[in-house]
This record gives sequence, C-alpha cells and structure tokens, in this order.
Amino acid sequence: YDRLIAICWPLRYSTINTNLRMLLIIAGIWSLVVLLEIFPVIFAARLPYCSSREVQSCCCEHSPVYKLACTSSSFNRQLGTAKTLTALLGPLTFIIFAYAIVVVAVTRIASISQRWKAFHTCVTHLLLVLLYYMPVMLAYVLGNLRLIQNFDLYTAILTVSVTIPPVLNPI
Repeated sequence: YDRLIAICWPLRYSTINTNLRMLLIIAGIWSLVVLLEIFPVIFAARLPYCSSREVQSCCCEHSPVYKLACTSSSFNRQLGTAKTLTALLGPLTFIIFAYAIVVVAVTRIASISQRWKAFHTCVTHLLLVLLYYMPVMLAYVLGNLRLIQNFDLYTAILTVSVTIPPVLNPI
C-alpha cells in the first residue's frame, strides 16, 4: 500500500497517508485478524477430546488441535482451510493488484533512471513477500494434501517462513 501511494501519487502521499488513515487501516486489519482467529478457537473448544491432549505442533494452531478430537472434525477442517486461504490469499491478492498498478504507473514514467529507481524500491519488498509466502503456502498446501508426513519438516518450514522475512526486512 505504501509503495502504491508513493509511486502512483507521490505529490499527494502526505495527504493520503495521514495518521488517522493509517490508524484506521491498522485497526481494520487487527479486527479482521481477531475475527479470523476467534471462530476456529470457539469451534475447537466445543469438540470433545478423549485421548491425548498433547498438540503436535510448535505453536497451538487450529489444525493440530482439532485433529485430537474424538468426533468428526470435518467442519473444523473446512473452517481452517477457509481461514488459511483468506489469511494468505487476501493480502497476497492485494499485493499483486497493487504491484500491477505500480508497474503500469512506472512504465508511464519517461525517464529510464526514474523507472529503475521505482522498480528497485519495489523489488526488495517483493523478494520479502515471496520469501514469506512461498514457504507458508508450500507448508499449508502440502500439509492439507497430507504430502508432508514428517512433522519436523513441517515445523521447520513454518519456522523459517515466520523468522527469515522479519530478520531480512531491515537489511
């Protein structure tokens, strides 16, 4: 969003990205995240758990929890898949559309050096986006298709995907 505004409307950047607008965007995203997490927790809490309550995951995610239930958890699986697709594909779709608009705007810039500067600004962000989304999507897709049988590999992929991008972001 920031790069979209900075490249497409550079002279209006400070009037578009006001503190109030940023606060509303952040509050909206946090509200969405809370809503996406509340329903799976509520539905998983309603399931009966007969045997082991040891969650086979490095963090207490929805899928490893509802798999411990002793009744059918197909609704929870569908809810988890919908939540994952929303949480992953929603922002990724926005990023792709925003960068498509940026590419169109950059190609209209007359100076090649200004085009290169604009693309250079975006490339580093796109690399971080790919570095985050590729392992996460790979882990969730392979996990949902049950192609990853090794729990340690699944944990390693998720750990790398949530650790490496924030570490590389300041660089």
